[in-house]
Amino acid sequence: MAALDPTRFDPTTVLARRLQTHVQFLASADLKGRKPGTPGHRKAADYIVTKFQEAGLQPLASLNGYRQTVSQELGDNLIGIRSASQSHEAGWILIGAHYDHLGGAYLGADDNASALAILLELARSLPSLNSHPIVFVAFNTEEAPYIGTGLMGSQHFANQLPAEIGSLSHFQAVIIMDLMGGVHWDPLQKIIFATGAEHSPGLYRRVKDAASVGTMAPLTVHPVGLHLVEEIPLIGRVPFSDYDAFRNASVPFLFLSAGRTPRYHQPSDLPNTLHYERMASTMHWLQHLISSIDQDTEPYGFEKNRLEFSDEVDAFRPLTIKAAEEATKIPGTSSLSLWKLKQDRNWLERLDPTKATPEDVKRMERLSIRMQCLLNDMPGCFLL
Repeated sequence: MAALDPTRFDPTTVLARRLQTHVQFLASADLKGRKPGTPGHRKAADYIVTKFQEAGLQPLASLNGYRQTVSQELGDNLIGIRSASQSHEAGWILIGAHYDHLGGAYLGADDNASALAILLELARSLPSLNSHPIVFVAFNTEEAPYIGTGLMGSQHFANQLPAEIGSLSHFQAVIIMDLMGGVHWDPLQKIIFATGAEHSPGLYRRVKDAASVGTMAPLTVHPVGLHLVEEIPLIGRVPFSDYDAFRNASVPFLFLSAGRTPRYHQPSDLPNTLHYERMASTMHWLQHLISSIDQDTEPYGFEKNRLEFSDEVDAFRPLTIKAAEEATKIPGTSSLSLWKLKQDRNWLERLDPTKATPEDVKRMERLSIRMQCLLNDMPGCFLL
């Protein structure tokens, strides 16, 4: 199977074109890759603040505006809120995505202008919820060398919560988006992965119910465990985005992504390579999900080691079957990787997920990382 030509997914709907307009500005050559502290990064921040204002989001009085400074050299997190319509507000819902990138020739359309575009359109279109106030956050400094440090924008936000929020326990749910527009393999054209909610049964129920709604077509949302993204063979857990600060504090969270492509962290990550119609479908799905979360006022809770393994098998079994066939394999799959995928396919076809062992869970993690490796066009995927 040849790699998809991403430039063929021209946006046709009004919403998809609006999303494209945001990406074209944020990932334009004029902004020079939005490296923290650069003039292009500041232009991106100004654009986001302007869109927050146009959407009617309110600044936080404790910050005297929309900006929370991470450092004078690196710039700001950007924050706007929409209060709940009822006077007795329940916990906050946070919708977040990082806006920084690598700089220079690395313009960062998928990473992460794609998620910022969805965030900005949600800010424009979501009305006040009945029960929960919403905080929209464009996080700064997610990329290396800041990821996993106190200078990471989301970690700074969690450590220095605005007074209006007060405590991390005051969040009903956190929704983080990253890499929302890329497409490389035909079977993933209409798929988004929803991870992390498995730690909170109530939130997971909402995600799974929303994923099953027929009106959300042509989008398929696969709820899977975050361990399938993070557990790297011989290395261990490697966090990949802004959800980590909230996960570490046991805050119910959802991490949404379409996954990496060969354009990840490359100069080829350009605005004309994104699937804007799938991004639009994702935004509609998120509107539905957030409205359903608004019906819940009791805290969701958090269970660190909770899995939904049967759902993971349901998600990966059909994808593995396609990845293991010569005619439908992931582009660039070597003969050795294809041989390993055939073994995994045979294993999945026999597997009863209700009787899974710890070894089965580890094998699923290796299969997931192998497929991600192939989708990112990395060498040596057969070694995983």
